[in-house]
Amino acid sequence: MNNIFFTREHFVLIEDLQCFLKEELEPIKDEITKEKKVPLSLIRKMGEKRYFGPLICENYGGSNLGMIAHCLITEEISKLNVSVSVTRTPCILDGYLLSHYGSDSQKQKYLTEITSGRKLCSICVTEEEAGSNVAGIKTIARDSGNEYILNGSKKYITNAGIADYYFIWCITNINVNPRSGMSVLLVEKDTPGLIIENPYELMGINGIYNGIIQLKDVRVPKENLIGNEGSGFDSLMDTFNLERITLSSECNGISLAALESSKQYAKKRVQFERPISNFQIIKLKLADMSINLQAARLLTYSAAKLYEIGLNITKEASMAKAFSSETAVKVASEAVQIHGGAGYTDLYSVERYLRDARFFQIGGGTSEIQKLIVAREELK
Repeated sequence: MNNIFFTREHFVLIEDLQCFLKEELEPIKDEITKEKKVPLSLIRKMGEKRYFGPLICENYGGSNLGMIAHCLITEEISKLNVSVSVTRTPCILDGYLLSHYGSDSQKQKYLTEITSGRKLCSICVTEEEAGSNVAGIKTIARDSGNEYILNGSKKYITNAGIADYYFIWCITNINVNPRSGMSVLLVEKDTPGLIIENPYELMGINGIYNGIIQLKDVRVPKENLIGNEGSGFDSLMDTFNLERITLSSECNGISLAALESSKQYAKKRVQFERPISNFQIIKLKLADMSINLQAARLLTYSAAKLYEIGLNITKEASMAKAFSSETAVKVASEAVQIHGGAGYTDLYSVERYLRDARFFQIGGGTSEIQKLIVAREELK
């Protein structure tokens, strides 16, 4: 696969990234899970290395290396601890949104700060009655002269409490179909009326911040409208394609780590006076894990390649997300099984891989929704 998708530039990137991660992330990958805290200093360092900028042009601090490079970066980070990648993801998504839909002044003011890692982002869409049904959001932004007055709430928001910029999807015109009346507003932290709550913990991806955002008469300058008023639904659908590819790469990183851990354990674990890697049942498990992982990565990188040549990837991104997330759960589950009793302890990372992988069948659009999108595209 390397010879199909990766160029010399990509191999240079991988070598540089792996050296960085070996020094900065590998020593603390398990501590992040135990302490349930991703060090923000690590996120800043990743920004300094331009790992936030593969999709951003050099004018705004990016590397402009492209979607395949983005998938590589995401995969490598996720192999060590996917929580670090999930913390990075909203910055990638909002940076993409700004670069494609923001005004020149917005790019000058915000984009370089995001790309450099100096400022963190949060993408705020989900509500109590608007999960899979994005058009069901109830957050309202009322026109008030030179500003909007924003009221509503968001839930399950990644980076809630640590983000500097909150990109809020809201309704700016209640008299039309929500798909035509939806807009995006950038709200900076510490804006009066922006209230952050972190009332729960998560089953997996321990270390990220996730919470609820309350918006009570939040005054947002009109210059913080991203794109045109009423264009929020279309820009969100575009951004979702990037999110699906990103999350697919995070899943593939988990699967790569789970497979590697299983191979190493199977070679050294002795039962009946020989390594369990000699047993046919273990070989078959490893083969199935490898086959499914290869298919998941091919789906992801082919979608990335199609994006780079300018094609619509709605179907392909959903295929990759659905298959990669289900594969990550299967591979991580088999990894636990291969490790036996040890796999059910925190002495090995495979139990973390399984808990982390389960998130991706839900977050970023459930597997069921991805399959409905694929079916819709096939039936056009």
